[in-house]
Amino acid sequence: MKLCEVKTMRYFCVLACTIVISGQSLLAAEEMENQLTGKTVYVKPSSEVVVRRGKGTEYKIIALVKDGSSLEVLEEDESYARVRLPNDKEGWILSRFLSEEPPLDQLVLDLRKKNEAAAVRTAETEDELEELQAILNQTKAELSNALEQRDSAVEDYAELQQATADVVKIKTELQETKTENEELSQELAAIQLENDNLSKDKKLYWFLGGAGVLLLGMLLGRMPGPSRRRKSSLI
Repeated sequence: MKLCEVKTMRYFCVLACTIVISGQSLLAAEEMENQLTGKTVYVKPSSEVVVRRGKGTEYKIIALVKDGSSLEVLEEDESYARVRLPNDKEGWILSRFLSEEPPLDQLVLDLRKKNEAAAVRTAETEDELEELQAILNQTKAELSNALEQRDSAVEDYAELQQATADVVKIKTELQETKTENEELSQELAAIQLENDNLSKDKKLYWFLGGAGVLLLGMLLGRMPGPSRRRKSSLI
């Protein structure tokens, strides 16, 4: 390969790299510009800053902005930035007078507003906590009442079970007593019958005994008495 061809290839390689790097730089710059465009910036502390129709002191002043003023960035170019004022006017201002940090008084005001909002939220939260505490206390009371009712119902149920068991036991005992009474009644009837039979037998016995005694007396009465021997006259 000839020396001129090598140099030519090197030239084209360097040119290609330069184009690529330039393209990336342009894209990065465009992306940065897009990121900066539309953001809100604040004027740094100073006496007053002028806003002109164009980039340079030769352009007419269209507005004076005080430090801390809020501006919207529309475009940035080198040391100037095109901004929109609160009254919707547009112009160019030196970028060195702009800052993304709000002024101190604005920060203090924002902090004060945040503190006030936090105090309001705290008060609301405390009120909500009080309401929740009241609801919690009421819920605890209702739960305690429900537990007492449950315990009472359990006791009533236990007593009912015991009463049911007692009723069943009493019914069983009554049935057994009834059966025993029936058996005793049968036994009593049998004894009464036996007693009646014995009474009849006893009466018959006494009747027969009396009749026997009477008959024996009658027989004894009919029997002749013992003969008395006469005494001899010779004595």
